[in-house]
Amino acid sequence: MSDGEGRQCIRCGDPEGTVLLERCVACGRYFCADCAYRATGRRFDSAECSRAFFYGDSDDYESDDAADS
Repeated sequence: MSDGEGRQCIRCGDPEGTVLLERCVACGRYFCADCAYRATGRRFDSAECSRAFFYGDSDDYESDDAADS
């Protein structure tokens, strides 16, 4: 079972054997509790993933505005 080999926190780089890693629900990257970004009761690897999860990708709205011009 070498599934966990090589997993490490995306922020601090701590390996899975030394810290408990969680997987970001938005992007799938792994992060530790110390590096987690917390928003409305959930944990993410970054503020960007939190915004994408709750509000969607803002690029879609920007491209819609450009098409109207």
